[in-house]
Amino acid sequence: MMQILPASAWREFRGPAASKGQNHTTHQALIADQHGQEHKCYVKASPQGSPMPFAEAAAWLIAEALDLPRPKFAAVISLPVQKLRQSMPLDQHWTHYTEVLAFCASSVDGKHITHPWRWLAHIRAAKAFKNADVARIAAFDAWVENQDRHSGNFLRTRKGDYVPIDNELILYTLLWVASGLTYVHNSLRMQAKDILTSRGYLKFEGSMVVAANRHETALTSAWPSLQRLIAAMVPDPARQVALTGDILQFLSQRAHPDWLANELGRIS
Repeated sequence: MMQILPASAWREFRGPAASKGQNHTTHQALIADQHGQEHKCYVKASPQGSPMPFAEAAAWLIAEALDLPRPKFAAVISLPVQKLRQSMPLDQHWTHYTEVLAFCASSVDGKHITHPWRWLAHIRAAKAFKNADVARIAAFDAWVENQDRHSGNFLRTRKGDYVPIDNELILYTLLWVASGLTYVHNSLRMQAKDILTSRGYLKFEGSMVVAANRHETALTSAWPSLQRLIAAMVPDPARQVALTGDILQFLSQRAHPDWLANELGRIS
């Protein structure tokens, strides 16, 4: 279940993010869950009407059903903008906001595989793309139509797991294109083709196809939570019904074991 938390759950600023990316509200904070337990989280906000918090929350629920490596805790929260402004500078865009929806996820004890030294970054990437987790992430991205995945938005933990982060551009056609927003496409599959040998790339695609066999079961498991998320975050009843039907149809079609194999031109 995805928790929807009030502004009072934002307890304490813990510092700006080392790398904010394009979202300059990203920061670390202590967030109290609905039971009062505090979690050190990365938090990022969105302007009113942005699909980002819903998309991130939906991605976490689906990753949970797939048992993909992921942050242990995640929630949607009403972020107290004026409190945040007291701790870090925000641009003028946020001046007129009192509270905005944000997505928060507990910190992951891991590191990016990117590195300023290209040769070291290449070695790390070549190793990562031979790991089954990365092929599973690539299959997940294809299923949920994640428009932006690259080696900069997953982390390697000390245990050797690879954890996807920044999942906001999932359901790209349904949520983002429908909102009038478009972005350049990045994918692990595209990177794998550049990094791996021909044989290694074929093996990577084969691992993606194997991973896709779990998508139908994961959808069945995640769907009740996704329905509750839609009901909680989409106030208009007609929009609720339409979005629920669209998402179910979209994910169901792409969850079929043969769908990804056909997309990749492979025999499942």
